[in-house]
This record gives sequence, C-alpha cells and structure tokens, in this order.
Amino acid sequence: MVRQRPKNSVVIDHQHYTLSFNTERLVPNWVSWQLTQEEASTITVKRRNKFLPDPKVMKDYRVEDSDYSRELRHTNIHLSRGHMAPFADMRFDSTAADECFLLSNICPQSATLNAGDWGTLENICRDKWAIEDSSIYIVCGPIFRTSKPKTIGKRHKVAVPDAFFKVVLSLKKGEEKAIGFVFENNNDKQPYDKAVHTVDEIERITGFDFFNWLPNRTERALEKRADISQWKR
Repeated sequence: MVRQRPKNSVVIDHQHYTLSFNTERLVPNWVSWQLTQEEASTITVKRRNKFLPDPKVMKDYRVEDSDYSRELRHTNIHLSRGHMAPFADMRFDSTAADECFLLSNICPQSATLNAGDWGTLENICRDKWAIEDSSIYIVCGPIFRTSKPKTIGKRHKVAVPDAFFKVVLSLKKGEEKAIGFVFENNNDKQPYDKAVHTVDEIERITGFDFFNWLPNRTERALEKRADISQWKR
C-alpha cells in the first residue's frame, strides 16, 4: 500500500500485515494492513503480551525485548512498547495476534499517548469505521525530524520517534474517503479530531506515497481532502 523505500530498509510481509523495517533506526518506517468488518468484530484470542524478535529481520538488526525493558524512561516521557498494528485489530486469529507482538511492529511511544489519544483513534478505526464501512485500509508509523534521534536500548540502539502518523482509507461505494493524523510523541492531550491532516500533507512529511494502487484520479481526489465530519457521521 506504500511506495518509496527509505535507505537502510527492508519490506517484510507477514500474514496479516506488511511493514517496512528500518535497519538504521530499528523501528518500522510504516506498517500497513486492511481491517475488515468481520475481523474487527471477532475476538478469539486473549492478549499474551509476549514481545518477540522478528525472525524475518536480519539477525544483526533483530530488536529484542531487553532493548525496551530496561530503558523505557526517556527524558521526561515514560515510553511504552507502542504497537503500530494493534493487538485489538489482530485478535481474530492466533497467527495475527502473535505477529503483532513481533518487535518489528513496535516503536518507543509515550505511554500516555499509547494508552490515550493514539489508543482512542485505534478504537475508533476498529469499532466504528471498519464496522460501518465494511473495510478500511490503515498505514501508520513514526515521524523523525532529525537525522540523529535519541535512542534507547543497550545491545541495539532503537530510535525514539518525534511523532507518529496514521492514514486511513475507506472505499465504501459512494462514500469513498481518506484522512490522516499526526500525534506528537509526548504526554500532551491530543484529541484525534484536532490531529487531522490530509493524506497529501502526511506524504510530504514522511516522503511516502500511500494508496498508490488506486486509480490516479481517485487517489488525487481522496488524498487532498481531510473532512473529519465525513468520519463522524
């Protein structure tokens, strides 16, 4: 769902999501998946909280749980293991649930953001938009504003993002729409409806080309507009 690969990156296809992993920053550049109405409404797996190295990442760049567990405090921000593809989107299947706890799907994320406004948007995507529109496409990942970000970890140096993005696409017939969001990686209150951006704006911030498989005219029309009222009907 994404065109343009940053340097030092590899695209990895898991069964239920795809990611681009950055071998310099040791976090995903982006993670993409489709969430259907059936998946969003199905709960068959209990949360296990077992974070594991991704066997599809080259061994030298394979982040381990210990890279997070000892250094989750970063300046004035308490960091958490922030899922990009969240467990609650993947609890319809045991393989999907296991995959989402691979550390290639994780970023150092403010615990306040993770449990708060970022989590609120995850819930809305799953419990409202995927249900109402039958299916949505989601891409999210970190934003870095410096070439030398701060890091955590001892064995592996895991970069701490400055912010996070999420773009969402619905192709419900007659109601096609797309929207983007940017959240700063801090403890501030950030209501999702105040974090709205167009997909075009997030493409400029990240350098990625989202939803490039759409017909060009459709892609241009959807990505230049971000109307939260379309999503809050």
